[in-house]
Amino acid sequence: MNRKVLLVTLLVFSIGLNLVFIGVAVGRHLLGMSPGRVHFEWMTQEVSDETGKKLRSTLRAYRQESRPAIRELRKVQHQLRAAISTDEYVEADVVARLAEVRRASADLQKSMHRQMVGILRELAPEERSHVLDMIKRQDNRLRYGPPSEHPRRPGDPPKG
Repeated sequence: MNRKVLLVTLLVFSIGLNLVFIGVAVGRHLLGMSPGRVHFEWMTQEVSDETGKKLRSTLRAYRQESRPAIRELRKVQHQLRAAISTDEYVEADVVARLAEVRRASADLQKSMHRQMVGILRELAPEERSHVLDMIKRQDNRLRYGPPSEHPRRPGDPPKG
């Protein structure tokens, strides 16, 4: 029974990771972002032309800098999938691969946070405020889903 629970947990984890990557791809497509665009280019959509020119080279450098960490994360995710799908299931291998995925993910996130700080440093106060608004909107979308077409008014009964 314990092995079955672990396998189901790992399957859910793997599906979750795949959904994240699919969501990123679909989001980029829907937002008109080409696959080659770096992950922070959305922050520069409504900046002045002068700031945009300054940031382009920074974004290219960040893109290059992030590639090894992204490759590492993909590699350890592949190793995790292999450890889960092997005929001879070895729990210690799966636990070790999960630890590697966490480490690689944390390394990539640290790098992205450092890059974000660098981009924010180049923005004017009103541009940083705009970025903060975009982050809040994204946070709300993740928390509550997209806004409905017909928002409820106070006193309206809940739908469904």
